[in-house]
Amino acid sequence: MNIAIISPGPFSVPPVKGSSVEHDIDEVSKVFGPGHQVTIYTRTCPDYPQSAREEHREFVRFAYSGPRPYLRRVIRDLRKRQPDVILVENRPHFVPALRRHFPRAPIVVNMHSHVYASPPLISPEQMRRVGRLADGILTNSEYLRSHFIEKLRLPASKVHAVHLGVDVAPYQAARNSRAVKKLRRQLGLKSHHRVLFYAGRLIREKGVHVLLTAFRNVKVRDPKARLVIVGGTGYGSNRENAYVRRLKALAEPLGDAVIFVNFVPGAQMPLYYQIGDVVATPSVWQEPFCRVNLEAMASGKPVITTPRGGIGEVVNHLGSGFLIPPKEWPKELPAVWETLWSAPRFRSDMGRRALMRAGQFSWHATAQEYLRVFEEVIAKRTGRKQAQGRQPLRSIG
Repeated sequence: MNIAIISPGPFSVPPVKGSSVEHDIDEVSKVFGPGHQVTIYTRTCPDYPQSAREEHREFVRFAYSGPRPYLRRVIRDLRKRQPDVILVENRPHFVPALRRHFPRAPIVVNMHSHVYASPPLISPEQMRRVGRLADGILTNSEYLRSHFIEKLRLPASKVHAVHLGVDVAPYQAARNSRAVKKLRRQLGLKSHHRVLFYAGRLIREKGVHVLLTAFRNVKVRDPKARLVIVGGTGYGSNRENAYVRRLKALAEPLGDAVIFVNFVPGAQMPLYYQIGDVVATPSVWQEPFCRVNLEAMASGKPVITTPRGGIGEVVNHLGSGFLIPPKEWPKELPAVWETLWSAPRFRSDMGRRALMRAGQFSWHATAQEYLRVFEEVIAKRTGRKQAQGRQPLRSIG
């Protein structure tokens, strides 16, 4: 199967600045297997200045100066290739132009959240038109699938929920790295410190203010507790805005018990997760999936999170972690923290269950489901039960 993937454009594939959509494109396209040819449209950047081929993947790169000129260049190149299916990543407003130029091509939209399917970026009417024009819509959770069907009235038969994956290997390899102790020393952490760890953007939706407020109560009861916050205001950005200043004001009374670390590239994150004993993801918005939870679990760490959006599809309450509503964090976080540290066996067992749970989310499984959807939309558009001459789904590498 010849698959064309159109990345959003502002960030590169493979990602340099940790952008999540581009990370997912890179990971899933690796495991489609050599029987499938994949063309990935993305931008140029200093690290990737030109187009390149890597095994079964070809990266076609254009200078990015905005969505319209980027899409025009993509369409111009697509005309020469005539792929079997076009996958549009997280930019539903690309679909009308693609349908005009490729009236017979199967088009699938992969939505990673509801942000780009909502005002002011696109109206409900425009999104419903996208639902009519596209052959299929992928979401990363059942929560997001339900949102599109119920709120936007998209056809249920076209919307497919496929969970994202994680490669457990690098997160487990980091557990035995000598660099972990060195990194803890660099951050001023002592061997007796008990570390609560946050990774992600410093934006209100991620609930970092909720975490800091609740951690004050943890620190009162546990002088050994430390909070490490890793991330910036955006992908690759450490700009200090009003929200970051608010976070640092909340942290100031806690002194050296709170440690801020700037943005860390994704390749280094397996090591950083290992400096924490427990990982917190205090999201206050309807989180579509929350990949940080999956990475934390792949690191063998218990997760303290919220039941917002699709998080409960990944984290099992009292299995791989704790699901606590944001408003209850100031009261419940100290109690959960005490439970975890008063019963070391309980904490270690939860970490093992988290790792086992993470193992159920593989990129191979994600790719298998993507290919199943591709075959389905190709068959519907061509009227064939099985696309002739195409690579069987079981051939994923």
